[in-house]
Order: sequence, then structure tokens, then C-alpha cells
Amino acid sequence: MSNGVTQPSFSPSVKRNRGISPLWLLPILTFVLAGWLVVKSIHDAGQRIEIYFSDAQGLIAGRTTIRYQGLEVGMVRDINLSEDLESIYVDADIYPEATKLLSKETRFWLVKPTASLTGVSGLDALVSGNYISIYPSDKSTEPETEFTALERPPSDVLTSKGLNIRLKARDLGGISIGSQIVYKKIPIGEVYDYQLDSDLKSVIIKASVQDEYRHIITNESRFWNVSGIGANIGFEGVDVRLESFSALLSGSIAVDSPGGGEAITETTEYKLYKDLKTAGRGIPIQIVLPDDSNISATGAPIMYRGLEVGQITSLQLSEGREQIIASAAIQPAFSDMLTTQSSFLLEEAKVSLTGVENIGNLVKGNFLSIVPVEGERSRHFTAIRKTEFNKHQSRSVAINLIADNSFGLDVGAGILYKGINVGSITNVQLVGDDVHLSTLIDNDYAHLIRSNNRFYVTGSASAELTESGLSISVPPAKQLLTGSISFVSEGSNKASSDYQLYASQSLAELAKYNQSGSKSISLFANELPPISQGSPLLYRNLQVGNISGFELVDGGVKIKATIENQYKHLMTNQTVFWNRSGVEVDASLAGVSIKAAPLKTLIQGGIAFDNLAGVENKINESWKLYEDFNQARKFGHVITLITTSKNVVTKGTTIKYNGVKVGEVTLVTPNFNNQQVELKARVLPEYSQHIARAGSYFWVSQAKIGLSGIENIESLLSPTILVQPGKGDATTQFTLQQTPKNQPGVIFTLQSENRGSVSVGTPVLYRDMQVGQVIDIKLGEFADRIISTLRIDSEYAYLVRTNSLFWNTSGLDVSIGITGANIKSGTLDSILNGGITFATPEGKQLEPAAAEKQTFFLYPSPEEKWLKWRTPIPKP
Repeated sequence: MSNGVTQPSFSPSVKRNRGISPLWLLPILTFVLAGWLVVKSIHDAGQRIEIYFSDAQGLIAGRTTIRYQGLEVGMVRDINLSEDLESIYVDADIYPEATKLLSKETRFWLVKPTASLTGVSGLDALVSGNYISIYPSDKSTEPETEFTALERPPSDVLTSKGLNIRLKARDLGGISIGSQIVYKKIPIGEVYDYQLDSDLKSVIIKASVQDEYRHIITNESRFWNVSGIGANIGFEGVDVRLESFSALLSGSIAVDSPGGGEAITETTEYKLYKDLKTAGRGIPIQIVLPDDSNISATGAPIMYRGLEVGQITSLQLSEGREQIIASAAIQPAFSDMLTTQSSFLLEEAKVSLTGVENIGNLVKGNFLSIVPVEGERSRHFTAIRKTEFNKHQSRSVAINLIADNSFGLDVGAGILYKGINVGSITNVQLVGDDVHLSTLIDNDYAHLIRSNNRFYVTGSASAELTESGLSISVPPAKQLLTGSISFVSEGSNKASSDYQLYASQSLAELAKYNQSGSKSISLFANELPPISQGSPLLYRNLQVGNISGFELVDGGVKIKATIENQYKHLMTNQTVFWNRSGVEVDASLAGVSIKAAPLKTLIQGGIAFDNLAGVENKINESWKLYEDFNQARKFGHVITLITTSKNVVTKGTTIKYNGVKVGEVTLVTPNFNNQQVELKARVLPEYSQHIARAGSYFWVSQAKIGLSGIENIESLLSPTILVQPGKGDATTQFTLQQTPKNQPGVIFTLQSENRGSVSVGTPVLYRDMQVGQVIDIKLGEFADRIISTLRIDSEYAYLVRTNSLFWNTSGLDVSIGITGANIKSGTLDSILNGGITFATPEGKQLEPAAAEKQTFFLYPSPEEKWLKWRTPIPKP
């Protein structure tokens, strides 16, 4: 649409460009860059090679690199199957700068992470992935493009650093590639290869020692196998060797280099010994051993102050077979100890309650220790036991004990003085018909050895009969196990070399009476016991005489016996004789006791005696012979107990005082005329002067079961008579009561219409606490009431006031009404046993305490307000 204005018109001016357009620069640069890349790719591709592997495990085309000493020098480009289908090969490129590594002697192998007991390798492959390692040849050879990979790194790679040695052994044992070579258990090298020797009779093991330790290996070095567990079982014991855990599983070789050796050259060959013993390291010496030394021939150590300085390598007999000679090797560092004055001591195991020494010897055998002393150089020695060494060093006094029996004593048993160990037995041997025990007394106690010392055997439990009864002596546990000898130190300071050893302390004491001859005595028995002429007469199991004969007399048998004069002082006016033949059995509820006589007495019979006070011991002029010891001891003071109540006592019932047996019922007889039962009892002699006295109180113990506990439970099974000794004149007749003697307290009387559940023993309660009990219940004089007698404990008697009220709280009180049932009860004890409760009414003034024997009324039940009384009553 035109608005009437005319627009001017223009014509474009067109010019032709005669140069090259800038747009062509981009394609040109692209072609130039592509060409450069092609040229660079061809240049960087380097040399294409083929490497044959047994399998393709761990190989990835385009990712698996080829490395030389950690530097990447090539890359796997492709993986292919060989034409014969038996292997695979990879096409790989070696970078141009590394092509000089390729030759006919170049070796390839796959590196991947591995772990074994000898260590971990290829950890870098764990991060970057598996790679192929290349190792060129030192020799200049023709280039090669086709190779076969090795299964593992070549051995010469491992030996490129360090000292290379060769070890020759009969077999490989537990050695493997990677096994360590250790010096004083520090790894200094490892095995890298092994092969059969050309003669096929031995094995060559190649190993490398680190450069920092190569000075250890000299021409005097010894190598031995320490792989796994070594054991040797023989007559001398079991020898077990266990090395470190790595050596146990992967094998290990130990080396030792005595001083004075010279440096070696590469690939020097050594013999590999099977163990330390055959290695023969150290300075060789010979030691004559004592008999029964129990030294192991397989490496028993030689010690100095806890350090091992050598070892036993072998044992053999001397030419005349008179001595045992040990060959040993001492470490060169201790060669200055090998002098003519040095001593070798036999260290033996000792296990006792006093301590443990060399307990390991029980398994591996004894060992030797060296005591060095300056002197001239020597290589021949004689070992001695410690006891002999102490004796030679004047550290102890030697004495000899002579006995007719060894009494089970052996070497090491202690010599005691007042329970303190002052020496020990060093040897036990038979000389003629006597036993000789050689002993050493510590020099500190030499002054105890006097002219009249008496030695006797201890260390076993013993029982002796004395005036007070049976005396049992049990020594400490260590003496029970090992035995011991004790002694009495008497006489002048001049010691003797020989002493008599007595079987017991009693015989040692009796030895003071050095008298001769014998004394005749006469015994009377109702019948002849199982004895014969020559049967022993015993005092505390020691023979002090014998039976000389016997004859029949009126009413029994008279036995003739003789006692040696040196023992006649043992007989007193309290001496008691009894039959000691056979085995004595004492059975009771407390158990069964069996006591056997000495063996000679079991065969021939015998009579024993001791001193027992209070026992009838004579019949006219003859000594009374009891059937056995129990009968003799029981034959004490005879008493009579009379009871009118129902009798529960039988023959054999025990009489006790505070839990101790003091007598026994021997006869139970009814007395029909008096309607009583008479009990005959014998009080043991040592207690009769206290028990058989006027005022003694006897009662039958009753078992009591309640919530507060159980008392006299033994009375449930068998009745027991208890006694409270009196202080009056001697008497023989007593009344047997059914209840214990009344204890101190205050007596009160209760009257009631009915007895109810009240009985003797019913507790009297105050605020549910027992303060007394019922001691008697009877009908009133006119039979119109029940009269109960209470005994309130003295300490609670002040609680009973003149206006106190008593009521029966026995059982349950049940009342049923419209509102329900109401059940009232006392304590559980009162429900089971009955009970009487009392309380004092509240008032402005407290009534005075009730007088003894005051009478109160016993209400059948309390009123409600009585239960709420809380009257304060001050304690006087």
C-alpha cells in the first residue's frame, strides 16, 4: 500500500574473489593431523612379537602390559589359539625404545599376585592387574620375535643380588622354593631352586644369602635342616623338636659359622645336615657320664647360667664298656670355660611339694650345666651329680644311716629337724643284709649332728593310743608323698659317720633304754584268743615282747608273756591289754572304720597294750585281757538310767556331751514291779569323773523341726542321750528325763477352762516374739480347770505386769457372717506348735512387774482392743 511517497531503487555490485577460500584450511589441517597420527602409530607400534603361554588366564588384550623392572615397554594386542590347539599365543607390541631387549635368550613370564607361607609376591599386580615381565639376556644375540613364556620367574633373576651357595643333601626333606635360611632364627636368605644331582643319589639346593649377611657365611659354616617337627623315640626317652610356624609348614635351613673361618666365593657347595646333632657345630669335647644319667643322645643342652653353650651330639660306651662317654660340641665363644678345673654337673628333674626343678627333663631327659674355673685347656671331662659336687665343695656334711629296711625312702627324701629341711638322701643301697642310706646335711646345720643323735622315719600318718584316747598324727602333704627322716640331736659335738635309722619316733625314744633281759607277765582271758607261742606283744604297733605260753585255769585261760627290760617302763598301774589279732571293723551311722593289724600279727596273732585311765585292768594278780581295743576303752564306769516314760532308747544308744561321745547304753531291761525301764550304760573312763556325779542331768534328745530351723536332726534316725554334768558326789544311778533341764527364768501359772492346743513346749509370745515356753500342764486339784506352768526367760520377765492378760493364739480363728469370712491366725510357728500371747493394758500408770509364780487366767481368744495395746514398758 502506497502512502504517496516514491522510494529510490539500488543495484548490487558483484565482484569475483580470485584467491583460495579460508574454508579449505580445516580439511587440510585434518588430513595433516591424520597423517601425523598414522605415522606416529606406525612409529610407536614398535616390534610385533608372539609369546606362547600354556593358558590365557590373567591375559586381556589391550590391557595386559609388558614390563621391564617396573617400566612399561609393551602391550598385548591380541590373544589367539595356536594351530595345534595345545597352547595360546599373544600378539604384543614392544615399544621402539625397548626393542633392544629382544633376543633369542630373552625370557617372558606372567606376573600375578600370589600368597604362600614364605611370603606374598606380585602385590603391584593386585592394583594394576596382571602383567608380563621381560628379562633380557646379558649376551648379545640375534633378535627374535617368537617366544615361549616361563611358568615362573627364572632362578637366575633371584640370584642377581646376594651371595649364591649350593647345598647338597640326601633328600629334599621339607625344603621348597622360598624356604628361608636362618642364622640365630633371623632370616638371611632363601632357597630359589633345587634339582637332582647328576648321580641321581642326592639333591642340589640353590640358595641366595642377602648381601648384608654374606660375611656370616665362611668355609667353616654348617647348614642343617630345621623343617617341620623332629622326633626321636628311644630307650632314653622321647625327643621332640618344633621350630617356628613358617619352618613347620614351608621348611627352613639353619646356619652357624664358628669363628676363624674364611670368606667364600660364589656357588660354594656345602653339605646340608639332617639336623643340628649331625651338623657337629662347635668345639668337640668328651664327657664321662654317671650311670643312670638319663641324658638324651639327641641334642641334650649344656647350660651356663640359663644360657645354652653347647649340646650333646652322641653317646657311646668306652672300649671296656665300663663308662658312658658323651660327645658334645661347645660354642666357640665359650671355649675359655673348657679347662681342667671346670666341672660338668648332671641336672636332674625334681618334682615335690617343696618345689619343682627341671620339670622339662621328665620328657626330654636330663641335661648338663658347666661350672667354669680357670685352668689349663682340656677337652676331656667327667660329669658328677649336684650332691657330689656340693660334698666336694665342703658345703655339706655326709653321714650314713643304717637300717634293716628302706621304708620306701628314695633319693631326694628330706632330712628334717623340728620340721625344717636340713638335708636330703643322696643314695640308697644294700650292703650285706643292711640298707645303707647316704645323706648330706647342709653345712649351716652341721652343728646339729652329735654323738647320740637318733634318726627315725617320718612322713606317714600314724595313730597312737595314749592316756587321753586315740592320737592321730598326719604330717604335711609333701611328707606324705615323698617320705622323710627326722632326728633328735643329743650328745657331744663329736659326730659319728654312721647312725642307726629307727622305724618310728617311738622306737627312737625307746632306744635310750639300752638294757638287756626281759620281764614275765601274766594275762587272764575268758577264752584263748587267736594267738600262738611267739606271737608279738605290741606297744603302739611296735613289738616290745612276745607270748611265751598259756594254760587252762579255773574259769578261763592264763597267758604268759615276756617284755624286754628296755620297754618294761612302759607298763604302769593304768596299763590295759587287749587282743590285736586280725582286722578290726567298727561300723556305725557315722561310717565304717576298718583297722588292720600288722602283717605279722595277722598271721600269728598278737596282744597289744597301752595306758588307759579308769579302766579295770586286773583280775587278782593277772592282767585282764580284753577282746579288742574298743571293748577295753568302753569298759568304763557303769551307771544306771531309770525312765518311766515310753522308752525309745535301745542298746548301743550314744551318750553325748556337747556333741562329744562320752558313753554308750549297753543293756536295756524292763522292771515290771516298778513299771520302769532300767538302762545300763558305760561312761568312757576319761569322762567318768565328770559324768558319774550327783546332779548330772540326762535326757533324750528330740528332733525339732520348725520355721526357725531344724535341731537334733540325727535323732530322727537314732535316739541320743544328752547329759549335763553335775558337781556332786560320785554316784551310779540317775533318772532319764524326756526334756532338757529347765533353763534360768521366772515361773508363772495360767488357769484355763480347757487345755486347747497347749502342750509342753508351747511358746509364749510377746508381740509375736518368743519370750518363754510352757514347761508343765496338769489338771487342777478339783479337776475343774487346767493349770499350765510357764517359764519366762529372765531377760523378758519384766514384761509380765500384775494386770497383764494372756490368751491362746494357737491354730486359726475363722468367723463367717453376712459381710463375709474373717480369718485370724498367729504366726506360722504358733499354727504348727500352738502358742500363748500376753499383753499389758494401757493406763495412766504402769502396773508393777508380776511376782514369780503369780497366777493369770488364760483366755481362749483376745478381744479386739487387746491387739491394739501398745503399752510402753521400760527395761529395768
